[in-house]
Amino acid sequence: MSFESSPTEFSTVCPEILTEPEAAEFLRIGLTKLRAMRRAEQIPHNPQKPIRYLRSSLLEWMKAQEIPAKKVAPDPAPKRCTTYKTNHSKAALRKGILG
Repeated sequence: MSFESSPTEFSTVCPEILTEPEAAEFLRIGLTKLRAMRRAEQIPHNPQKPIRYLRSSLLEWMKAQEIPAKKVAPDPAPKRCTTYKTNHSKAALRKGILG
């Protein structure tokens, strides 16, 4: 048994109002999950039979459920290690005396 919604004359005339299968597809959740959320009154819907959902109400509800992204501070540029300083002359290094 498939819960895929088939386009009906009603859904093509008024695309703002969704049936249960259309609402589940719109939210990309299972029909069983949508029905459980409706029964628990966790999602906006029209309680009269047949059950209908407004697309704009579902979008508002989704926006209210959204968790904002954390602002992550960028890592500072790593500092070069300067544990020792040498004062060798370039000429001595070229001759291989110090290296």
